[in-house]
Amino acid sequence: MQIKVGYLIIALCSIFSLEAQEYKWKLGFDYFFDNTEYKKSSFTKPQTMQGVWLQPVGGISWDKNHTLYGGINLLKMPGTSEVVDKAELVLYYQYETDRVIFRAGSFSSNEALHNYNDFFFSDSVRHFKPLMQGLFWQIGGEMDFFNLWMDWTGYGSPKQRESFFLGSSGKITRGRFFADYQSYLFHYANTLPATSGWGVSEHLQHMASVGVLYDLKNSLKGMLSAGFLIAKERDRKAEICYNPMGFVARANAELWGIGTENTFYKGNQRMGLFPEYGTELYWGNPFLQGATYLQSKWYVKLMESERVSARINCNFHLSEGNLFLQQTLNLSLSIDNFSKNKKKAVRYPWMKLFE
Repeated sequence: MQIKVGYLIIALCSIFSLEAQEYKWKLGFDYFFDNTEYKKSSFTKPQTMQGVWLQPVGGISWDKNHTLYGGINLLKMPGTSEVVDKAELVLYYQYETDRVIFRAGSFSSNEALHNYNDFFFSDSVRHFKPLMQGLFWQIGGEMDFFNLWMDWTGYGSPKQRESFFLGSSGKITRGRFFADYQSYLFHYANTLPATSGWGVSEHLQHMASVGVLYDLKNSLKGMLSAGFLIAKERDRKAEICYNPMGFVARANAELWGIGTENTFYKGNQRMGLFPEYGTELYWGNPFLQGATYLQSKWYVKLMESERVSARINCNFHLSEGNLFLQQTLNLSLSIDNFSKNKKKAVRYPWMKLFE
């Protein structure tokens, strides 16, 4: 044991003695308010979600491309008696160049998987599980990229089932035209040692589409696309397997900070194992349990600066022949000494209200 500790001390000292070392820090703040009015839905329940995340992180960088980060993610839910409702460790290694990024450890899933829509990860998942624990590798830039990732969500134990994600996504852009895809496999296994009567289940989803981007000089920008969403939902022990597939269309537009994001699904009903496993197996939008679903988000960007962004949404969900309403407010703040690509400050007329 003394020899192992000695090796660890020598390794740490060698890192801290590097000439090119640089100290980094970041303070992140995220507030979310999400009110869902889904009373008539048989797929999900109405609720109000609200919380504040605070993430202080420090790091040490060496040889330009290598960084070790450590910190904590703290959640406070207004109205509870707890000082801190949830605390998660942020701890990861990052290798980064102009075209490649690799992360290993516990790090932000919102940063790594921002291109995934809520067909894969619902709003509640993004609110309360902002970290992924595993690996992430990506090559390319914003318009052309390919990535692979793993997120270990459940470590097998006598009381917890083993579970993890394996995923991949990518995008290629040529002029105004693009093709993209998002996919993952969620593996939901037994406890360790195995619990009698339980087995292994899996949920695989893949969405691919082609489309066109437009960005006019008068600040109007948007996107149109069409594609398909396929899946495999399997319960090995019960020997049940579903293979739903359907058509997906997206249409987004924004002018002067006011915009809309619309997604339409038509095809087979999904989440066939939901009565048995619920959100333990399915992490995506619960309205996909229906054969037809239209989601229409309308938003206003209240603030858009280098450090702070604020956005208010009014979202409509057409499902089961009913129209459901959702209101959200998101505020994000990030202060650090290492970000390469700072957001450009944008001013809209209503931003005078904050002066």
